[in-house]
Amino acid sequence: MLARTPINVFETVRPGSFADLMEVYENNYIYLRRLMPRRPGRATVVSRPDGRPALYLRLMEQCRYTTGLLLTHRFAGADGVEILPNLHVRVYHDARVAEVLPGSSISGTGVRCDAAPGSLAWRWTMNRFLNRWLRHCLAEGHAFAPQQT
Repeated sequence: MLARTPINVFETVRPGSFADLMEVYENNYIYLRRLMPRRPGRATVVSRPDGRPALYLRLMEQCRYTTGLLLTHRFAGADGVEILPNLHVRVYHDARVAEVLPGSSISGTGVRCDAAPGSLAWRWTMNRFLNRWLRHCLAEGHAFAPQQT
């Protein structure tokens, strides 16, 4: 039996080509669909597998071909609630891709992104982070059922 290597969601990757980035976007879409089989019917849904931090998904916009989401964990900190990471994601249903949008934050996660928001280097860092984080969330048993409140 092969031992499973734990997923390191804090891994950073050097920017590659635009075509390779599109593959990351496609994988992000696949992982999001595993977490959320259908578009959420409510503004906010929460996944709480036993003993795991809650994962929050907030519906920001819903159009025919796109959906805007906010994904985060909320942790109790010394100064109140910490929201880590705080990713704004746009899902393109017709193209079957999902990308992190500027305005997202991964501060406090151990990943640094010094590139200008929207640049290829920024897109690589942020979307690779989303990719690894979604895989981690799925491995922890997170899922958003359509009937959740």
